[in-house]
Amino acid sequence: MKTSTIASHYVRAAIAGAVAQGHDANTLLAKAGIGIEIMDEPKARVYPDKLAKLLRILVTELKDECLGHDDKPSLPGTFEILCQLIVPCATLREALTLGTRYYGQFDMALHTQFHLNEDGGELVMNERRPCLNKQHYITEFQLVLWHRLCCWLTGKRIPIKMAEFAYPRPKHADEFRLFFYGDNQFNMPKTLIRIEKQYLDLPIIRTRSDLPELMKEAPYVFLVKPNNTASINAQIRRILEISSESEMPDFESVAYQLNTSTQTLRRRLKEEHTSFQAIKDQVRRDMAIYHLSENKYSINEIALKVGFTEPSTFHRAFKKWTGVTPGDYRLAESPV
Repeated sequence: MKTSTIASHYVRAAIAGAVAQGHDANTLLAKAGIGIEIMDEPKARVYPDKLAKLLRILVTELKDECLGHDDKPSLPGTFEILCQLIVPCATLREALTLGTRYYGQFDMALHTQFHLNEDGGELVMNERRPCLNKQHYITEFQLVLWHRLCCWLTGKRIPIKMAEFAYPRPKHADEFRLFFYGDNQFNMPKTLIRIEKQYLDLPIIRTRSDLPELMKEAPYVFLVKPNNTASINAQIRRILEISSESEMPDFESVAYQLNTSTQTLRRRLKEEHTSFQAIKDQVRRDMAIYHLSENKYSINEIALKVGFTEPSTFHRAFKKWTGVTPGDYRLAESPV
């Protein structure tokens, strides 16, 4: 089973720089295997591997790792040189200090800074002057990139203590559970993520010999949440995914499998800002999207596989999740 899907907002936001420069959205999306319909449907979903493919295409077409969102291009290879530079560092603190200094040498509108304080450190995104970053796409992507890079360098899943944003809560903020898990605050003085002191002391375990594999997997590896087997969300999702496709276990059964009480399970779900029904819907949605994309089963068969006894109920649920019917989604995913 594939990983979680990502909101279509990120497709539209990513491609905005290319469109502003006169590139045809339909052509770019087709190269990535994404239907043009995603540009008009706010509830549509896409898998991280397709979004990653689109990002690689955009970098190639624009010759810009910032995808046309900054007022000056960041030439392809800039990020790889950053990695070459910081991998020999002893600790994460040293790597973040050196890495942000490196990027500071470029005259870019968007600039990442690293500040130390008594509790740990802050990765702060500053917009020095206006640019195309109206939907905050590059701001959010850069913060995610730095965080995932920290996890890769240390081989640890580093929690984000707090993510703050210097703008109102956006419509796509529900997606932050995938990118900025934990507490998020909006309308703050700065846009930043906070990392606790104990993680800044972690040693760098990667070497330059590891970089070819990272570059091969990028940017996909930065679009997915680092593994967290302790997360109750992840544990429940795993149980639901491996259960009988036609009979997902109920809340009480899941609590029993996790060897915990229903009361404790509800409390832990609340602590992670989610619910059993929300996780169940996400699993059903992602399983349905996967099967529709694979084109191996009829829509009625997929309805049964994701736990719906009535196809009509599945049709209504899928349209609520994605904004389109299962048939329209399959048509958009079919090769031209």
